[in-house]
Amino acid sequence: MRAVKRFAAAGIAGCMALITACSGSPADVRRESASQPASSGPVVSDTPSPEGPLRFQTVSGLGVNANVHSWDNGRLRPAIDMIADLGEVNWRVIIDKADWETEEDPSNPATIDWARYTPIYERGKMADLWNTIEYISSKPGQQVMVNVMGGVPEWMGGNHIDTAAEDQWVRMIASMVAYGRNARKLDFTLLSPMNETDWNGIEGPQVAPEQYVRLLHKLVVRLDGLGLRDMRLVGPDTASAGKATSEYLQALDEDSLVMSRMAHFGIHSYDGGSGGAAEALAKSSHPDLDYWVTEFSGPCPGCDTGSPNPADWSSAAQTASLAISLLLEGAAGLMQYDAWDGYYEHHESEGYWGLLAYDAAQHTYSPRKAYFVLRQLIRYTPRDAVRIAASSSDESVDVVAFQDPASGRVSVFGRNTSDSAMKVTVRLPGLTGTMPLSTFITDSGRDMKAVDDALMVEGTVNLTAGPNSVFTLTGSAAKG
Repeated sequence: MRAVKRFAAAGIAGCMALITACSGSPADVRRESASQPASSGPVVSDTPSPEGPLRFQTVSGLGVNANVHSWDNGRLRPAIDMIADLGEVNWRVIIDKADWETEEDPSNPATIDWARYTPIYERGKMADLWNTIEYISSKPGQQVMVNVMGGVPEWMGGNHIDTAAEDQWVRMIASMVAYGRNARKLDFTLLSPMNETDWNGIEGPQVAPEQYVRLLHKLVVRLDGLGLRDMRLVGPDTASAGKATSEYLQALDEDSLVMSRMAHFGIHSYDGGSGGAAEALAKSSHPDLDYWVTEFSGPCPGCDTGSPNPADWSSAAQTASLAISLLLEGAAGLMQYDAWDGYYEHHESEGYWGLLAYDAAQHTYSPRKAYFVLRQLIRYTPRDAVRIAASSSDESVDVVAFQDPASGRVSVFGRNTSDSAMKVTVRLPGLTGTMPLSTFITDSGRDMKAVDDALMVEGTVNLTAGPNSVFTLTGSAAKG
């Protein structure tokens, strides 16, 4: 039975965006609704003036999921070009399924027989993985994380990982990383070795928290032994954000080695809820560890099982609302599911979640509405920008704001959830002086359209937000 995934409560028409999670999920929804209101995230500075604005988390991982099955002898290059044009993109590059070692290797799992493994990594989907990463890495400002999705070989357990096969799984994953880094000389240091281990065994093997941590511990030791001490982990990438924080984080916190190698705590969310990740991490043994939402998206019913998105603008607009909600909860990264349409082995069907729609007859890619929504966010929120306090004078208009420490650029990303144009005042307390702001709009008829500039004075700017629109205000302090 194929899994139906990623149809969240946030997709229901008329649901409130931003801090309150939506309700009324349909029967096939598998994402839990947020059980508590969003927090404002970890505070970095609590003195908004005269020292500057109130500062929250550093944003380090805005980007996309990217399925390598679409490489197609390089026909994917134009799609990668378009995604890289979003800005400084973090790529969750997906190899699917985790079954490339089709036959059991009877040798000692402590050894890697490269005469056996090299041919595996030089053909088929594994070659597509390396070619995709290589081309992404040729683009300035891009960062790659490798994610392993789908079940493992049947001899390892298929929809789970047999205890007796744990060391073989470790060897399989470690050999993949070692080949990519050492043989192909590729630039990646982030690894998410499993996907949605709390779910159905289709998205990834079913692995309980204790086994998950045990496997990661073995994997870290193995990577260290291969001279790959700079590899860092992102996980647990659970389907349920609540289980990530209440179950998997507790298990992770009991293993100091694994926690020391965690680059980011990874969760999935399709309803705008983080499961209280910021608060849970603040109470952990590594309170400075941030979290990335490695899968999020507006609703796309049927998109896992061969049915293109029936509501392009509605889904894109709600993607903006979910992004705002998750950033206000403290997320340091958001990765849109998906970069482009393409085939997924674990669903045995085409997926149509892509920012880029694929025309199979012409072998071409074209942007959907969500592409322009994410472009408005990512292009003006460079890696290591800091979220700053922002407010809107109208509850129908949701906003989140950032400041780039390097350039001083300030950007406001917002959505008018109303069907009417709204005159609104946006305030960024603690900012001083005068700042001209470029303004961009995406709505049902416009794609990141530049409109009349605005002027921010002493942290306050007035604008008219078009009906059901997504807007970006961005600029730097006037000089002189």
